[in-house]
Amino acid sequence: MVETTNITKQQRGFQYQIWLMLLIVGGVILAGFLMVPKTELQREQMISIMGTTNLGELVKPTLDFGPLLSGVEVTEKPKWKIVIAGGAGCDNVCEDMLFNSRQVHMLLGKSTRRVERVYLADMATVDTESLELIKLQHPFLTILPNNIDVFAQIVSKSSADWDLQEARYFVVTPDLKAILYYTKEFDGAGLLDDLKHLLKYSPDR
Repeated sequence: MVETTNITKQQRGFQYQIWLMLLIVGGVILAGFLMVPKTELQREQMISIMGTTNLGELVKPTLDFGPLLSGVEVTEKPKWKIVIAGGAGCDNVCEDMLFNSRQVHMLLGKSTRRVERVYLADMATVDTESLELIKLQHPFLTILPNNIDVFAQIVSKSSADWDLQEARYFVVTPDLKAILYYTKEFDGAGLLDDLKHLLKYSPDR
């Protein structure tokens, strides 16, 4: 009888552990769902929560980069993006940004798979030789032609507006919204820190 009672207690304890695990997993899933920013306001609130830690400049309002990134390969899980754009040809500033973005991507460690790099190239000013060299130096970089007129029109509607004479980084969400930008004055460390925070507070979809 004593042995039966002990077994029953063990079974109940095991059942409690299962229920506790289910509650924890359910809570994590629910939290992840609730943290997915669905509106402009929610995106800005997510940035504000991380908030005071962001080192890049906020894009206000966030911009739809969908028309610019339609050539990016569609994956099962949409990725965050580091987008480099602007500049006449790929000058020294552009080259430094491509290099820094590659280093940042590598330093993300396990989160590397959640991020991809995109270079929006002005094909009218980037010569073929330079383009081939970029492809050689950055084999995992997606290079897309940048329609300067469309690009200028999109960024003109936000705090990220500039004359496009120098390259910039943009951080773009999995749903193709540009939320942060960086000029040449920002080093790669700031971009790395911001991406780490964004990846930490956004679900791995």
